[in-house]
Amino acid sequence: MDEGNLTEQIILDIEKRIVSEEWAVNSMIPSLRNLCNEYNVSRSVINTVVAVLNTKGFIDIIPRKGAKVRNWKKEGNLLTLNSVVCFAKFEPAIVDSIFNILSFIECNGVYEAAFRAKEEDILQLKIIIEQEANVKSNEKLVILYHSFHKKIATMSNNIAYTMVFMSLEQAVLKIAQIYASDESAKQQCIKMHKDIYLSLKERDGQKAKWEMQTLLDHLKVLVTYKTCNLKEN
Repeated sequence: MDEGNLTEQIILDIEKRIVSEEWAVNSMIPSLRNLCNEYNVSRSVINTVVAVLNTKGFIDIIPRKGAKVRNWKKEGNLLTLNSVVCFAKFEPAIVDSIFNILSFIECNGVYEAAFRAKEEDILQLKIIIEQEANVKSNEKLVILYHSFHKKIATMSNNIAYTMVFMSLEQAVLKIAQIYASDESAKQQCIKMHKDIYLSLKERDGQKAKWEMQTLLDHLKVLVTYKTCNLKEN
């Protein structure tokens, strides 16, 4: 394994230990030397790992003392939320947070896209929907779902919406995996994507915004139901 992949694996492992609360909030993480020994890597690799975890909102670096686990639920950032969802940490507050953010950027984004999008961009949405209707692989369907919503973010011509969406990219893919595993939800989502496309084609921003909110509400209920069942089982 090359150094870049190894670094990423260590980051993911430590994130998992923090999210699972194996390493509690406000506790000091092992020293850099101990981390080097545990993962059998150089100091430079661990330095990179610690810097990335700090940027992603999981730890605070304390000069001359080391690093401690940040209260990431209260003091994290979008990158923190993205990682937490990827680890299937679907507490009610987490689900509410991710869908509140998605509702804001996607509902406002699709409204603005109705007035700002070029005809060729709207046509690309139609192509994505046609592919969704015909694809057999759930993995490919997940990618198409992501492509549809990313396209709307970019069509809004609002840089902030696109940046926030991309900060939550892995979380969006995780949500798409949950819906793609449910046949009824798949068909409903594809229908809603078509409705959104038609509203954009008609340049009806208010209708497109309402349809996007309906879709996100539907997905929120599905994610809550599926993840509660997973916990119970």
